[in-house]
Amino acid sequence: MKIPDSATIAPTLLYVEDDSDTRELISMVITNKFPDVALLTAANGLEGLQLFKSHGPDIILTDLMMPLMDGIVMAREIKTLNKNAKIIVISAHNDTGHILEAIDIGINHYVLKPINLAKLLTVIKQCLDSITWERQLREQGEYIRKLSRAVEQSPVAIVITDTAGTIEYVNPRFTQLTGYASAEAVGKKPSILKSGETTADEYGRLWETVNAGGEWWGEFHNRKKNGDLFWVSASVSPITNGEGKITHFIAFQEDITEQKLAGETIRQMAYYDTLTGLPNRSLFNELMQRALAQAHRHNRLLAVLFLDLDRFKVINDTLGHAVGDQLLQAAAQRLKECCRRDRDTVARRGGDEFIILLPDIDDVQEAVRVAQKIIDAFSLAFVLPHIELFISTCIGISIFPHDGSDTETLVKNADMAMYRAKEQGRNRYHLYTSAMDIQAFHRLAMENSLRRALQREEFLLYYQPKVNIKTGRIVCNEALVRWQHPELGMILPQQFIPLAEDTGLIVPLGEWVLRTACSQNKAWQKADFPPMRVAVNLSPRQFQQPKLAEMVEHALADAGLAPAWLELEVTESIMLQNMEKTIGTLQRLNNLGIHISIDDFGTGYSSLSYIKKLPIQTLKIDQSFVSDITINLDDAAIATAVITLAQSLRLNVIAEGVETLEQMELLDGLNCPEMQGYFFSRPLPAPKVTGLLADRQWPNLTWQSSTMH
Repeated sequence: MKIPDSATIAPTLLYVEDDSDTRELISMVITNKFPDVALLTAANGLEGLQLFKSHGPDIILTDLMMPLMDGIVMAREIKTLNKNAKIIVISAHNDTGHILEAIDIGINHYVLKPINLAKLLTVIKQCLDSITWERQLREQGEYIRKLSRAVEQSPVAIVITDTAGTIEYVNPRFTQLTGYASAEAVGKKPSILKSGETTADEYGRLWETVNAGGEWWGEFHNRKKNGDLFWVSASVSPITNGEGKITHFIAFQEDITEQKLAGETIRQMAYYDTLTGLPNRSLFNELMQRALAQAHRHNRLLAVLFLDLDRFKVINDTLGHAVGDQLLQAAAQRLKECCRRDRDTVARRGGDEFIILLPDIDDVQEAVRVAQKIIDAFSLAFVLPHIELFISTCIGISIFPHDGSDTETLVKNADMAMYRAKEQGRNRYHLYTSAMDIQAFHRLAMENSLRRALQREEFLLYYQPKVNIKTGRIVCNEALVRWQHPELGMILPQQFIPLAEDTGLIVPLGEWVLRTACSQNKAWQKADFPPMRVAVNLSPRQFQQPKLAEMVEHALADAGLAPAWLELEVTESIMLQNMEKTIGTLQRLNNLGIHISIDDFGTGYSSLSYIKKLPIQTLKIDQSFVSDITINLDDAAIATAVITLAQSLRLNVIAEGVETLEQMELLDGLNCPEMQGYFFSRPLPAPKVTGLLADRQWPNLTWQSSTMH
């Protein structure tokens, strides 16, 4: 929609200058640059004031120092006559007092002498643009008022907003439809009608379309002032001025609530099961097709779970169809409670068969967990109006793309897997692919063992020294957890820590590690070994705990360990979660006197912008940069940069993963005194670390002799 321009009136500029040569030169420049501008000239302020009164020019360009009436007095008089007059003053460098007066009057611009023509032409252009814009606004405002009067009797609700989306006009039909009076709507955003039923993506497409000059058509599910929901068919178009610039938006809305309700009734009958209210086979197939397209496009996994109720036919035949229907309704509700993600679909396939779609899953284990959750839920009694029943289920699982690439194949394979589960007994699930079944079984077995391991005290701590090669002292021992499985033997962290993170078990495990490490360090102090820190790693999951600082404080107090002898290592990835909260938590820990270090520095989010803000004491150079430091110039350069950065920020720096004498000597030459790695010691159980602490010859035998010159 376009607002027509009125006849364009050429702007007028009055130039007041007592020096005739200057006046002639500047007049020529202005005329050449702005040929459409009508130019008036005056030799002094008095003459300029008379011309302003008789011609009312849009812009006044004036010198300050002039006979009869100077530029300041003239400008003050002009501002009295028209406070919106645009005045540009030309002044010498020593006219400071006059410039201050000009500012006080409200002069728009000033240009210093000697005159910079580019500067002068720029400020004139700014004034001309401002004049054009103001005229357009006046024209557009008048047009919108005319448009408002023309549409007041329209049977369609009409809304006009500015480019920021603020309502400037609504017609009477809008008030009838929404319940909002004009005075209540004007000045507000159309979001006052939002019900939450229309997606943010749809609003995004609307604004993208109209801001690009296009017309948007669609439907809104809105909310009236009294809270009632209603549907409208809407179109939104931009309003443009004569130059094609968007100045407003206009929306037409027609009430289609009755049509929608009728259509929804038809859709409900066509796509939903009348007994349970769940999607039926037709709707499930449509949703499955969309989910498969998304999974294929984004290379994601998708799971289909097929299940029925064990002995349902016996219950239906014995207790009657009414009880059977009640049981199906209760089972449907229980299934929905087990599949709580918005994108999950629970459908009734027919009879006592149900089918579940789990799109966009991370791994097979996610589907297995849902299946186990359903089996556990069905182990509880179904309490119906007149009877209490126990019924079990078996579940078959198929995975896209491993077990099929289309709906029919995936459903068929999930059905086959369900019958495989039934062959093995009740209350169980089965994956269509046997290899996946074995993998999922092992993972679940590992998860169950992990849950019991803390109770059975199967975890133990190893410690790896951090040494200062200059002093020969161990400055810190990093605590590293190990799992002594009763059947599988020693399990390293990389095999169980990710599982502990996924399941949330990392939180109690991390607290155990912290308490055990603090107690061990206190024991070394009581044995009169030189004080040193003990380092404990905090995972991102642990860092999200709301009372982390309190937990650390209690662990220190229970062990009787001073906070100065505890070091907490965090990775850069915690910065990606909540910077403000992260800094606050680190600050609380730092205020306790705890040593904070950034682990694996350089492999994650590395940024000076956050390193400067963090209350930390140490940067750890990741072992990936150390392993090839003697042969890879890039790794050596990165290590050098980290050391330099640490020094400039007055931070300690330590290199991890040092395995050879050559690596140690190179790092020593780069002024990195603290190191950690197999060259000094592998991770050791506490008793062997105690032996190292007692062995005064150990530094000399391993590295210290090589640093002596």
